[in-house]
Amino acid sequence: MLFNDDYSFKGKHAEKVLLLTAPFDEKGNKFFIRNLDVYLLAPIIGFLYGKKSDLDNSGKTTNILFGAMSKEDTALWFNYRLIMLLDKDNEANADLRIEKAFREYGSEKAKKDEELYEAYVRGGIDILFDKLIPTDENMTPIPQSPEEYIKNLYIFIEEFEEKHGQNADKVLDLLQLAKS
Repeated sequence: MLFNDDYSFKGKHAEKVLLLTAPFDEKGNKFFIRNLDVYLLAPIIGFLYGKKSDLDNSGKTTNILFGAMSKEDTALWFNYRLIMLLDKDNEANADLRIEKAFREYGSEKAKKDEELYEAYVRGGIDILFDKLIPTDENMTPIPQSPEEYIKNLYIFIEEFEEKHGQNADKVLDLLQLAKS
């Protein structure tokens, strides 16, 4: 079941999370302090960019302990429910999206939605990594100065604002659902 146990990033997504949470300069500055911070942002980024990614079980793993996740329970469930409510591509019917967002978790029906959510998490990790950490063709990070890493972050935030900041359609959709 979602958010009820330790969480493991696996394979290429574990490697990306490890790099997103690693210091990029000698002062110890990082894009994300904890794996949990990536997990909180990644599904929103994946959903907004329409990016889902398949599970890769090869290679490394990195974890988020349940104790840390339980402290962010409200934010985690908010993200999940928000995506289920707004995801018209996977369910056109608003009533069914509401049911998906609030149905019993861990059930057979919810399993497909939980897998969809996790695909958005992985897709969001891919986007964050691609935007923030330049790599060569083997996915090996190309060393940069701290200023260049900050520039990557700035460019990503500018792009995000341009693409999503002025587009309130999805927020308006949610408000419409709340009124009905």
